[in-house]
Amino acid sequence: MNACFVTAIGTEIGKTYVSSRLIEAWRGESLSVLGLKPVMSGFGEADLAESDAGHLLTACGETVTPQAVGRICRHRFEAPLAPNVAMRQAGLVQDYEGILSFTRQAIAESNCDRVLVEGAGGVMSPLTDDHLQIDFMADLGLPVILVAAPYLGAVSHTLTAIDALRARGLELVELVISQPDPSSPKPESLGAEVDLFRSVAWRVAPHLAPVYRTERDL
Repeated sequence: MNACFVTAIGTEIGKTYVSSRLIEAWRGESLSVLGLKPVMSGFGEADLAESDAGHLLTACGETVTPQAVGRICRHRFEAPLAPNVAMRQAGLVQDYEGILSFTRQAIAESNCDRVLVEGAGGVMSPLTDDHLQIDFMADLGLPVILVAAPYLGAVSHTLTAIDALRARGLELVELVISQPDPSSPKPESLGAEVDLFRSVAWRVAPHLAPVYRTERDL
């Protein structure tokens, strides 16, 4: 069983879109897949089908129900806020160890060929008041897929994210460049600029055809 962590250079970059397409591609290869979204915000109970967890469940071929979402998502909040702020406003104890244990247990108990864990926000986004997403990634120790998108400043954000991941000893297996804004520059333009400064395998969404191949088969 192989597991990976999907993160991004910021919010609204396309993590869930990319995660869903990866899951569908693996299932197209007759692989079983578990998608996890340990914490999410911005969706009410009536909107679960359109939530990040809902999209992962749909990509996995599962029906979206509150119970199904609860199996892959430990905390969900209706307010569109960073997880730590949403927890604080809801008066919820920010149990980082609980989130970590939930994710580790789900991975350990999975009988699937692939497990994909999707983070919340970007690489350095807060998860709780005392832990960032990158702390969560480091504690899980999974290989990382980084999602980026082309916009003014994206080169700096992407290079910063790559350096932060490497500084924490995390294995960056691939950079996937999405294009959530069709009026933005072509994804390949960001990949070419990143290539000038850092050697990293990258590919373009939505079709996810490899531009450069990695040694790890994810």
